[in-house]
Amino acid sequence: MRHMSKGLDRLYRLCGYLAGLSVVAMLGVIVAQIVMRWAGTTFPGATGYAGYLMGTGTFFALSYTFHDGGHIRVGLLIERAGRLRPLLEVWCLLVAASIAGFVAWHAWDATYWSYRFGDVSSGQDATPLWIPQALLTAGAIVFTLCLFDHLCRTLSACFRPTPTPAEPASTRSC
Repeated sequence: MRHMSKGLDRLYRLCGYLAGLSVVAMLGVIVAQIVMRWAGTTFPGATGYAGYLMGTGTFFALSYTFHDGGHIRVGLLIERAGRLRPLLEVWCLLVAASIAGFVAWHAWDATYWSYRFGDVSSGQDATPLWIPQALLTAGAIVFTLCLFDHLCRTLSACFRPTPTPAEPASTRSC
């Protein structure tokens, strides 16, 4: 279990790097578009590419940010739940994982059909739409995996034996 946890941690970190790379690439596309306008030429599809990179960066950043605790959570409600806190945390993770799974499923479906039908962007560049959709889908799938991973971690923490008096109580989350 520990090896799988380390592997997933590396996957989330990789997604964080990919999100950062997407943002830097988006900056590069925007700067290139500005420079080309000054030069009196155009960059076909620059707006579309910037949008694709923004979506890709967003979806890759979700799992990394969630794993590192960077998302805003409804802590006020959960912290005041008392003994019901573990149950409320599990419920929140189940709902979030279900929604993320729904998004990932439909992103996969859209990518599949875009590939199957050969859909291309409506701009001059005629980019095959399955390429940016596949990146977004990968980010959505990893985010769903991250939520289920945290659900399993929370459940396992709930069923661990109670800490001994020598063990600090802060090592348990339930």
